[in-house]
Amino acid sequence: MKKIFKTLPFMAILGGMIFATSCDSDFEEINTDPDRPTVISEDLQLGAIERTLINRRYDYFLANEAASNWVQHTSQPVYNDADRYFPRTGSIDNLWIDLYINVIADADEMYRLAEEAGNPAIQGTALTLKAVAYQTLTDVFGNIPFSEANKGLSDGNYNPKYDSQRDVYAGIFELLDEAIAKFNAGGTINSDQDLIYGGNISKWIKFATSVKFRAMMRVSDTDLFSASAIQSMIASGNLITSVTDNAFISYTGESSPNINPVYGIALNSRQEEWCVGESLVEFMKAESDPRLEVYAEPNPDGEYIGKPAGYLNPETSGFPRAYVSNIGDHYMASDAELYFINAVQVNLLIAEAIERFGASGDAATYFQAGIDASLEQNGLEPGDYTPTYNGLQSIGEQLWVGTFMQGYESYAEWRRTDIPANLPLAIDPQPGVGSIPTRFTYPNDEVALNGENVEAAIAEQGEDKLTTKIWWDKN
Repeated sequence: MKKIFKTLPFMAILGGMIFATSCDSDFEEINTDPDRPTVISEDLQLGAIERTLINRRYDYFLANEAASNWVQHTSQPVYNDADRYFPRTGSIDNLWIDLYINVIADADEMYRLAEEAGNPAIQGTALTLKAVAYQTLTDVFGNIPFSEANKGLSDGNYNPKYDSQRDVYAGIFELLDEAIAKFNAGGTINSDQDLIYGGNISKWIKFATSVKFRAMMRVSDTDLFSASAIQSMIASGNLITSVTDNAFISYTGESSPNINPVYGIALNSRQEEWCVGESLVEFMKAESDPRLEVYAEPNPDGEYIGKPAGYLNPETSGFPRAYVSNIGDHYMASDAELYFINAVQVNLLIAEAIERFGASGDAATYFQAGIDASLEQNGLEPGDYTPTYNGLQSIGEQLWVGTFMQGYESYAEWRRTDIPANLPLAIDPQPGVGSIPTRFTYPNDEVALNGENVEAAIAEQGEDKLTTKIWWDKN
C-alpha cells in the first residue's frame, strides 16, 4: 500500500513479480488467502501513522540526543558524540525514510481510500498528520522534496526535486486549510483507530488549526507571515488553549508498542547515558521554578546538578555520571504522554502574537495560561509559579523551558527566538563546528541516490553543514 520514495530495490522486486505472474495466469486465484484481505477500510492505517509520527518526533537517537542536547535541556555523561555535534547519520536516514514512507506516503494512501469511501473526516486526519511530518522534515533540513515527493509509482519520478522551504511552508498551510475544510464537511473517525482524540472531530479541528498557527508563527520573520491569519485563528476559538484539548499519544505502559519510547531507554539500560543540562537547571534554580523537581532527579547529595554540554571525557570533567541529575521519572515513565502540540506552546505563542503583531487579547494573561498549562501537565497546581512577565524575553524563555523533552519543538523555538541568547558552545565540539548546529545534514542515501537534486538544494540554501541556517532562521 505504500508509495515507495526510493527504489532501486523496489524496482528489482517489481520486475521479479512481473516475471513470476507471467508464468501462471491463475497465480492470483490459486494463491489468494481469504484471511488476508486486499482491500482495507479507509481508517485502518490511522493509528499506525499516528504512532510512527510521534515515535519518530521523540526518537532518542536524534530528537533527544541531538535536538534536546543542542538546546541544553539534556546532556550526555557517556557516549556523548551527539552532545559534541556528531549526530548519528543512521538516525538521520531513518527520520527521512520513516516520515516519507511510513507517514506521508501512508497518509496519501489513507486519503485516497477515504475519498473512495466518501469520508472527508479521515481525509482531514491524513492531511493534518502529513503537514506535521513535512514541517518536522523542513524544520531540521530546510529545502526538501515536497511537490514531487513519493511520485515514484504514480509518475515514475524516483528523483524528486527539492522545494524551497518557503514553498514547503506555503504547501503546509494549504494542507492544513484543506484538512480543516474536510473536517467541517462531515464524515466519521473510528474511535478505536484514533490514538489521539478517539474520533472527536471538533478536537481534530483544533489540532489542525493550532498546527497552522504554530507554523505561521514560525515564519513570522518572513514574507509568508500573515498577521490577519493569526488574528483570525485566535478569534476562531479553535486553538488549543486548554490541556483538555492537547494533541498527544497516551501509552498504557504495559508492553511494546504501548510503552513510551523514552521509557525504552531505561528499560534497555540506556538511562545512564542521559542527564539534564546545566543551562536549563541553573535557569530554573534562579527562577525557583517548581517544575525542576519534575524535570530532574536530585543527585546523591540531594542537589540538582546539570551537566555542561559537550565534554570529550565527561567522567574526568568534574561532572561524572554519579554527580549529575537524572531526567525525572515523570518523563521516563512507561506511560508518559508525548505531545504533537499542547496548550503550553499555543498560549505562549498567542502572547507573542499579541506583543508583536497587535493581536487581540492580553499578552500577560496568555503568558500565565501557558505557565499554568505546563504546571498542570507536570502534575503541579496552576498558580504555583508566576514568573515576572517581561514581554518577548519572558515568552521566549518559557517556550524554551515549557518544551522540555520535546526535541524538535524545543530546537525550532530556540532557533526562531534566539532565546536564551547565551547558550554556551559544547566544550569539545566537532572540529570545524564553531556554533551550536542549526540544522541536520542531508541523509547519506539522498546524497548517493538523488545527488543532482541535493546539489541544487545546496546551491540555493547554502552548504550542507550543521551550521547553515534554514530559510526562516536567516531573518
